[in-house]
Amino acid sequence: MPDPIKPFFDPDVIPPGPAPRKRRARGWTLALTALLACGAAILLAWYALSGGAKPSPALSFSPDDSPPPATDPALESQIVAFCSDCHAMPRPENLPRDRWHAEVQMGYEFYARSERNDLNPPPMHQVVAYFRARAPQEVAFPQPVEATTKLRTTFTVEELTLSQNAGVRPEISYLRWARLEPDDRHVLLFCDMRFGYVAAVDLADPKNGPQVLARLNHPCHLEPCDLDEDGVSDLVVADLGSSRPCDHDRGRIVWLRREKESGRCEEKVLASGLGRVADVRPADFDRDGDLDLVAAEFGHYRTGGIFLCRNVAEPGEVPRFDLEELDDRPGTIHVPVHDFNGDGRLDFVALVSQEWEHVDAFLNQGDGRFQLQTLWAGPDLMFGSSGIELVDLDRDGDMDVLYTNGDAWDNWYASPSHGVQWLENRGNLRFEHHRLTDMVGAYRALAGDLDGDADLDIVVVAWLPPPVMPRSIRGATLASIVCLEQTEPGTFVRHTLQTGSPRYATLELADFDADGDLDFIVGPGPHVANTPQQTPWLTIWRNQGR
Repeated sequence: MPDPIKPFFDPDVIPPGPAPRKRRARGWTLALTALLACGAAILLAWYALSGGAKPSPALSFSPDDSPPPATDPALESQIVAFCSDCHAMPRPENLPRDRWHAEVQMGYEFYARSERNDLNPPPMHQVVAYFRARAPQEVAFPQPVEATTKLRTTFTVEELTLSQNAGVRPEISYLRWARLEPDDRHVLLFCDMRFGYVAAVDLADPKNGPQVLARLNHPCHLEPCDLDEDGVSDLVVADLGSSRPCDHDRGRIVWLRREKESGRCEEKVLASGLGRVADVRPADFDRDGDLDLVAAEFGHYRTGGIFLCRNVAEPGEVPRFDLEELDDRPGTIHVPVHDFNGDGRLDFVALVSQEWEHVDAFLNQGDGRFQLQTLWAGPDLMFGSSGIELVDLDRDGDMDVLYTNGDAWDNWYASPSHGVQWLENRGNLRFEHHRLTDMVGAYRALAGDLDGDADLDIVVVAWLPPPVMPRSIRGATLASIVCLEQTEPGTFVRHTLQTGSPRYATLELADFDADGDLDFIVGPGPHVANTPQQTPWLTIWRNQGR
């Protein structure tokens, strides 16, 4: 979010947000202030402070006065307790030494302005010294090992530019290969956040350009479904409401109701007044024969949550929904649906980013309630969750989780922990973590049999902010597209297909030319480094076989 794009940070625009919701009151305040106390989370605070309010004199700090590294066990315990009260302890090695002054000071400023007073903050200069003493002068990034043999397939690359928008940089947030009608041929559905397009492209004849189905605000994700059960495929769309991150109430869930004869879409707003909506999935959660929705309100800082939208319309009525909040944390990116415990009731999994970095299952209890169970938690506050996909990667009959963490838009710092992992379903809601590869900026991953050997391989794309930090990696040859070939059950080797500026926020994997093998297509996300003339709207990688 994806693919919903995980909302990024822009230092130039910080619009004011609405007042915090009453539902979040003290619980959210406590969680947020403890997070920010370490200063390694949301950079919104840092930009806001640097652009306006001045630091409190009582909390000022001069880098030249750095004390010796803290070695006292009691002080170290106090620092760890303070900095990991409600999230994983920040890892000093993820930021260069000279960055920790600003990070810690930002955290203390926020703690000073919060209502929380139940923690025992150590002296700030000692916290700075603690992190500086353990941080490197320059951050070291892993050097992934490449496969020693060639990938058993080849690709040709075709760039597509939409003629009516030539010279305009695209902002592709989602791609989906689907049929709009059962008897129609497949088209590529896409969301573009620059123009607000929800559109379809016939890849058999792309020169005709896209068919614009609707023009919304900032569409982020779409799902085909027959919402009103009239036999015509509709679309439900998650609309962020803003390209730039901020707290607002402009997020929406939109139903594009298609007319059978004309194919035109009628725009119907199912829910509005929300924060940034990153994902929406249709499913019959209450088993009453109609489709409900689950929505991820990513929000930003004071807004966000997970909502169940119950279809309360009577048979024959136009669908209408009552919203019920299931979770009040901001930062949810994806909410894919699956029956994980085999009880016949549909559950869903939520990827909750920001300070949590959790993969959480919401288990349908059958009485309108959902039980939250954490399947896996990231080990690092700067883990940078960016997306999940449900897939039976080992083909053992149960659903696994393919998980990317490469988000650097919170603070524009790439992290050595960025990469791709497989959460293997071991049964009874137990998932085993496998690190598949390191990849700076890893943003979207999909699995499919690319080389025709009957197992699943993986394609991964990367997306980074143009002025990515630390500066040391700006001149590095960064991977933008990688294929992970499964050579033996559970064993993947890496083939880097493209290097350069990592600019792809989304991809789709399908047999676009109906020749019996899987191709893939990628789209650039917002604010890529290239000029508009250098940035194709879509790039197709056509599989040529062995």
